[in-house]
This record gives sequence, C-alpha cells and structure tokens, in this order.
Amino acid sequence: MVNSCCGSVCSEEGCGQGCCQPSCCQTTCCRPSCCRPSCCVSSCCRPCCRPSCCVSSCCRPSCCISSCCRPSCCRPSCCVSSCCRPSCCRPSCCVSSCCRPSCCISSCCRPSCCRPSCCVSSCCRPSCCRPSCCVSSCCRPSCCISSCCRPSCCRPSCCISSCCRPSCCRPSCCVSSCCRPQCCISSCCRPTCCQTTCCRPACSSSSCC
Repeated sequence: MVNSCCGSVCSEEGCGQGCCQPSCCQTTCCRPSCCRPSCCVSSCCRPCCRPSCCVSSCCRPSCCISSCCRPSCCRPSCCVSSCCRPSCCRPSCCVSSCCRPSCCISSCCRPSCCRPSCCVSSCCRPSCCRPSCCVSSCCRPSCCISSCCRPSCCRPSCCISSCCRPSCCRPSCCVSSCCRPQCCISSCCRPTCCQTTCCRPACSSSSCC
C-alpha cells in the first residue's frame, strides 16, 4: 500500500519515504520526506533544498542556499550572495554578487570582481589591475600599469617608466627608470637620476654636480 504511488501516477497520499524512488520523483510528490539524492531532479528542487540534494540537477536559484553551496552546484544560475562561499569560488561563479573577501582567491580574480573588498594578495593579477584595486597589498610588478600609478603603490617593485608621475616621486622610487623632469625633486637627487633632464636647482647637490 505504501508503494502504490511509485508508478506512472504519483498520488499525494502515498508520498512517504517508501516512495523515494526515481520513478516516483514527480512534482506532486516533491515533499521534504522524499529529499534524497535518488529523487533530486529538476522538478523537485524547491522543497528539497538540503545538503543531501545538492546535486547538479538541482542547481537552480530557488535552491541556492548556504547549505547547498558545494562545488557541484557552482553554476552561474546559482551565483547569488547566499552562495558566496569558498567552496563555490570558481570561475563560473565569479560575478559581482560574489565579490566578497571569502571568495578572493586566484580562481576568481577576474575583472568583474576587481573591487576594493577583494584587493588581496591572492587576487593581485594583471586581470585585476584597475584603479579600484590599486592598494598597497597589490603593488606587484604584474600590476604596475599606468592605471595603477598611485601613491598607495609607490614601492620599488612598481617603479617603472609607465608609473613615473609626481605622485610617486619618493625616495623609494628614485631609480634610473624614473628619471624624468616631473620627478626631479630633492628627495630623488641621487646619482642614478643625475641626468640632463633633472639638472634643476632642486637637485644641485654634491652627488649630482
């Protein structure tokens, strides 16, 4: 009597644990009592949002809850704020809604996630070299581009010709690659910068005579 619904017709009266079989996984029988992996099909993905049913067939927005944030469900359709967890930080889920510190890992370092909240060392890659992400933790040679030439990144590792701007004219960046007129200040009067372009009163020190 219990298994009477496990056929072509699934009645609501017989939807118990005894009917949790693939042949009976129909919309009328989608109840929490049948939330088992064998019954996790797309038609039953609403009431079965449980860890036991976190399978690919149920990766839908209606089932995107924190308990189901697993690698098997890391799909664009489930990339919502509730699923922004390290277990789901994959390229397919690297969208703006998931740009959180918990997901700032190498696999998610994409332009869509280049935000100040994700500007950590693990995401300092050329794909994220944008002004919004130009902070001291990302001052690396791979990110030394013109758009990131800001005082927060004025470090020797980032002192290249494309970043020779007055905002970065500091002693730590006084290298030969930055010997330009706009960087000829007293703090940069060193032998490495003693060139014609920097022969100004501000640099009339003994090292540059």
